[in-house]
Amino acid sequence: MQADFSFFQYAILIGYVAASFAVGLWFARGQKNVEGYYLAERSAPWWAVAISIISSDITAVSYLGCAALVFTGDLQFMIGTLTLPVAALFVSLVFIPFLARRKAFTVYEYLEQRFGQGVRTMASTLFLLTRGSHLAVALYAAALVLAQVMGLSLWLCLLAMGGLTMIYTVFGGMKAVLWTDVGQFFVLIGGLVAVLIGVASQFNWDLSAIWHLAAQPVPAGAPWLHGRVETEGHTRIIDASLSLYRMNLWAIAISGFLQSVGSYGSDQVLVQRYLSAGSQKQMVWSLLGGGILIVPVNAVMYATGIFLVAYYSHFLGDPAHPWVAGLTDPNRVMTHFISHGLPATLGALVIAGLFAGTMSSFSAGLHSLSTATYSDFIVRFRRRKVDDHQDVRVAKIVTCLWGVAIMLAALLLGGKDTIFAILAKVMSPFAGPLLGIFLLGMLTKRANTFGAWGGAGFGAVATIAVTYFTPIHWLWYYVVGSLGTLAVGYLLSLVRVGRGLRPASSDSIPDY
Repeated sequence: MQADFSFFQYAILIGYVAASFAVGLWFARGQKNVEGYYLAERSAPWWAVAISIISSDITAVSYLGCAALVFTGDLQFMIGTLTLPVAALFVSLVFIPFLARRKAFTVYEYLEQRFGQGVRTMASTLFLLTRGSHLAVALYAAALVLAQVMGLSLWLCLLAMGGLTMIYTVFGGMKAVLWTDVGQFFVLIGGLVAVLIGVASQFNWDLSAIWHLAAQPVPAGAPWLHGRVETEGHTRIIDASLSLYRMNLWAIAISGFLQSVGSYGSDQVLVQRYLSAGSQKQMVWSLLGGGILIVPVNAVMYATGIFLVAYYSHFLGDPAHPWVAGLTDPNRVMTHFISHGLPATLGALVIAGLFAGTMSSFSAGLHSLSTATYSDFIVRFRRRKVDDHQDVRVAKIVTCLWGVAIMLAALLLGGKDTIFAILAKVMSPFAGPLLGIFLLGMLTKRANTFGAWGGAGFGAVATIAVTYFTPIHWLWYYVVGSLGTLAVGYLLSLVRVGRGLRPASSDSIPDY
């Protein structure tokens, strides 16, 4: 289908991108200061923030990846979705009170107040490196998928998504990011529903038949199995076995909870969404709303995997569907189905969803990179004060520079084991320790700067050790990094008693 796009299909995509672009530029009017540019004057409605939290966290890779995860495995990982509302509640009770009192621009400001300037600089630097490298890789991956599906060149897809998103993000600021996220959310969901409709219509809307087929092993000889024979179906949800070496309920639940707390509490991309809501109450509503709404959204994403397993199992060998046997890489099942199995209109809607996932995550990440650079480095180290107009101009320049840098990295370095891919892999052991530092500061008064540095060092080394020298399942890596930092940091704070920097109001911190 998508190798030769029709005029109607191009019209749908161009209309969608133009609408997103126009909404973004609309909010370029009336920007008075950096608080308006970076945080929408802290007056964004909580429900829009909740939707933006979801949109900014769903990339095109995850949009396609959930289906592939089920197609090559089962539904176990979906259990992690249920930890998101619990993590949102935890962050609402523990993190938000500190951030609301501080009126922070970035979450890393708290670390300077609690542990000193060095810890804040370290944390913000880690964020810039990891998020910048991840955005470059994600943008390249999304552009590659679209180039393959639409039959266009890679650089054209990359510039179309990245360039247009960068322009409205640079000029429109947080308001543009928020409101385009809201629109893109519904386009993204529409694309997923289009896949479900495309499959269900082939089964005369018999959902029980779809589930029954997905519960059976794929027929032997399926080209995507590469000679392997499946012994189980794809509908298993819970594996309660006790093992550190395989995916199971305990690994998914514990790791999922901690990673969700880390995302909601220490990742500037998501934190900046609810900081723009203003009051503490509105922040809590927006975070809880996003944590609850993501559950049905993820359920729909995983359902596409179930539907595609049934479709490919049922039509394998069917003369009317010869293209089914052409699937050789199961990780590309979604794009293969889009290209061959969907009617033109539904296919265009799914591709619009791919655009939406990429544009929303790219704009959110780009805006947060700019915020961290401006607040954690430029403002703190510049020697003279500037007026609001100059501040906004500097903020836009920083956003533009980050956008250009990420697109160049994606275009020139993507697709190989590049410095950015290596950087993402090397920096990933520090994501867990970063959460551990926040927990150390917020859960205990006795933690001090020595403990924070020592705990983070231990957490990073421990994560690297279990990653490269043990057969422990990768789901436990984040657990080791975060809880190891928390435990060792607390013990080191007791060994070397000192005055840790305290929050302005530490009444809510337990006295231990």
